Amino acid sequence: MTIIGASLSDISESLDTSNAALSWAVSAPFLGLAAGTTVFGTIGDLWGHRRMLILGLTVFTAATGVCGLAWDAFSFIAFRALVGLGGAMMIPNGMAILMAAFPVNQRARAMGWFQFAAVGGPAIGLVTGGALVDALGWRAIFAVYTPIAAIGLIAAVFVVRPTSAGEAKQVDLAGAISLVAAVVVLMAALDRGATLGFAHPLALALLALVPATVWTFAAVERRTAHPMVPLEWFRRRNYAGPVVASAMANAAYMGGFILAPQLLQERYGYTLTAATVFLVVRLVSFSLSSPIGGRLVATRGERWASCLGSALVLLAMVSFAAGSLVDAVVLVILGLALAGSGLGVAGPAYQVSVVGAVPMERLGAATGMFQTLTSLGTAAGVQVLVLAVGESASGAAFARAFWLGAAVAAVGVFGALAISSPRSGEAK
Repeated sequence: MTIIGASLSDISESLDTSNAALSWAVSAPFLGLAAGTTVFGTIGDLWGHRRMLILGLTVFTAATGVCGLAWDAFSFIAFRALVGLGGAMMIPNGMAILMAAFPVNQRARAMGWFQFAAVGGPAIGLVTGGALVDALGWRAIFAVYTPIAAIGLIAAVFVVRPTSAGEAKQVDLAGAISLVAAVVVLMAALDRGATLGFAHPLALALLALVPATVWTFAAVERRTAHPMVPLEWFRRRNYAGPVVASAMANAAYMGGFILAPQLLQERYGYTLTAATVFLVVRLVSFSLSSPIGGRLVATRGERWASCLGSALVLLAMVSFAAGSLVDAVVLVILGLALAGSGLGVAGPAYQVSVVGAVPMERLGAATGMFQTLTSLGTAAGVQVLVLAVGESASGAAFARAFWLGAAVAAVGVFGALAISSPRSGEAK
């Protein structure tokens, strides 16, 4: 997943398109995640989380393979969306399996070590991927990584224990359709706005549709006997708070991640391989700080860890902006380290807070909706920050985008502040 952002210029040149157009290759998986995680998390609650996890890994592996066969920008973006669809099956069901496997007082630490492994893997992939692109071209990424994905699938089949299905209920089909419609309309509005300008009639029309689709989803869920996502969850501070904090922090984090290699190449003159080596700083700091984040949640509580992590992401954007204006690559490196540490510390807090706010039998739906809104924030962050830079390679253009990212991250800090203070685990 991570190498695509760093290789964007190479891939867009190969497929004869622009960086701005191909930014959807980065956003497309998040579209699949945003549209599918709540739906597939709910299905996992009803049919069994292990089944959906293995199905998702199968789709993910196959989609990773066909990405290397893409013949134009459209096919590449479509295959990347399929990667996201596989992820939408994997993530909420895998998270539900993880959380159900541990008692409440151990979940934060378990989540911290989960993040340690989940982010440490991409750090290795990013370094090897950059070298592969430079030596063999971008298609080599998928030739190497598809077998690795297959190993993950095989491991899941033999290692993950079967889970019991939930109470038999009818799937909230109307809620699923209305949610997917709202997500697609919002993403299409961002795409057309980024491509045509937000003053264009089509972009304006799509933006005008967004409130209507969101209202339709809310209306459907209010009237359904067994809603996919009970709306009263959003009145709970420990659900709504981390949802806002995660969406905003990830928007700034991923937007900054996409722009950082471009900044390193275009302003500082580094090669792609060198730029990806720098990006490992962010992933390593994310990985190493994750167990620390789990420990902080267990000892200080979800609110404290969420606020600290969200604030670190905000400081990362400020450091990136300064590094865009001042000839000091150390500020870019500092921004990468702060961004990774911020989400490493906050990630376990976000997840544990969300899971603790809902019934155990609805873990798939709850984590799915959390991921849906996080993915929407991430995709919007990528589009908005890339749009803020435009085709310019000037330091001022990059700084403008990073200051915008800082404003977005600040909203995430307010979301973290909304989380109530009770501590999990050992602090209780």
